[in-house]
Amino acid sequence: MSSHHHGLQLWPPLSNDPKDPLRWPRWVKFLALISVAFANFVANFAGSGFSVASVIFEHQFQKTAEQVNAFMTFNFLLLGIGNMFWVPLSVKYGKRPIMLISMAILFAVLVWTAKAKTFNEMLAARCISGFASAAGESIVPGVVSDMFYLHERGAMMSIYVILISCGTAIGPLVAGFMVEDSWRNFVWVCAALAGFDLLLIFLAYPESSFVRPEIAAPSERRNSTQKEELDGASQVIETRSEEIGLGRPQNGDTIKVSFPKVWMSFWHRNPMVSLPRAFVVPFVFLGCIPVLWTILVYGGVLASQIIVIFAFPSLLLAPPYLFASSSVGLMQIAAVVGFVLACYGGGYICDVITARCIIRKKGVFTPELRLISLAPGCLIAPIGCILVAFACDRSLHWAVIAVGFGMLSFGTVYAPNIAMTYLLDGYPAFAQEILVAVNVTKNLVAFLFLYVAVGWINDEGWIQVYMIMFMIVSLAMVLAIPMYFWGRKARESFGSTLKKALGSIPVSV
Repeated sequence: MSSHHHGLQLWPPLSNDPKDPLRWPRWVKFLALISVAFANFVANFAGSGFSVASVIFEHQFQKTAEQVNAFMTFNFLLLGIGNMFWVPLSVKYGKRPIMLISMAILFAVLVWTAKAKTFNEMLAARCISGFASAAGESIVPGVVSDMFYLHERGAMMSIYVILISCGTAIGPLVAGFMVEDSWRNFVWVCAALAGFDLLLIFLAYPESSFVRPEIAAPSERRNSTQKEELDGASQVIETRSEEIGLGRPQNGDTIKVSFPKVWMSFWHRNPMVSLPRAFVVPFVFLGCIPVLWTILVYGGVLASQIIVIFAFPSLLLAPPYLFASSSVGLMQIAAVVGFVLACYGGGYICDVITARCIIRKKGVFTPELRLISLAPGCLIAPIGCILVAFACDRSLHWAVIAVGFGMLSFGTVYAPNIAMTYLLDGYPAFAQEILVAVNVTKNLVAFLFLYVAVGWINDEGWIQVYMIMFMIVSLAMVLAIPMYFWGRKARESFGSTLKKALGSIPVSV
């Protein structure tokens, strides 16, 4: 196993611990990542697919469009809130058991949804399914940080982000063809996917939580932020996955993973972590400026894209378009194209740009170098807002709407992937806790927009709504400039706050 990549030293360095997931064979890492990241695809596939069935639900349950909209908005709200519950448990008891439990609940609730008879029963099922779906949103980035080197994280995070985003697009695409016969058939497909992923996680994902030894980066003096997060890391995440690997590897060796022993493993209780600490730490990061900026980026672009998804049925089923439900679903092809292009740009290209920046700085790496890769695609989402505003307001050809929607979808993957990878680089020991803060808050921000989306557009029109979204998304992109120059100082100043907060919370139980 080489210790360098394109002339750069691999970071973090390998340890001699047989439990180090960096030493797993590469195929094991990819299989483990796909198994847990696919949970996000299933969650968003099931969550967003109902958007094309809103008119059907209005007739079946005799409810208004705003009432039926609750099937989507409250599912989305609980998707954010659930992070506050699942992630602290994963820090205490391990990622593998929490992913298995949450996916089992999602499978059961989707079966319930398929059999629901009343509006209230359906709404309750949608809320619980959103809550169960939340686990993967913040746990999977932690899995990426566990298993992959710094130079790989952008590409690996793009897999996570594109599965989330493609679930949001492919769900309505498939549902558009199925709900014309029965929306219950679509829910049964969702339940089958959840059952499949439950089995896949059980078979293919070994526990990846691991405390990495404290080693200063060779390319940069360890600043106070790094010291405090590493000091805290030694008390935050630990695993008892002795069943993985045989013997103590020498530097450069890979570890043989015994899958029969993985299948027999479940709980990985960490006695060094207290549940109060695990629940409080994510909220401490809400005082961190880079985290707040990432929330603005992700919440802004996500809201701008999902508002269109929610409004598509009322826009395209009515004159002058008169689309069938299946045709409304086909509009998601534009989103898939945008996601794929953004996955390449925000993943692989981001890693290449960052690697070249490190070489130009003679091997010195700071997380802010990630932000340079925002430049090539930062204007696409704001321009998409303008295009959607005028195309929908003036009832232009559906292809113009599709192009604007594709541009918004590009922004939903491109910028958040870079921003979240930046956070993982800056605070690797707290990957899950940071993503809880990001996902809960950005989902709450997006929920507020979505809750009023249909009425807002009907009252004020497309141009006003999307000019506001244009300003929010543009502001988020522009703020990347001061973040590049002063982000390191912001991280360093937050270090003392983090250390004080960690010191005031019980460490172990």
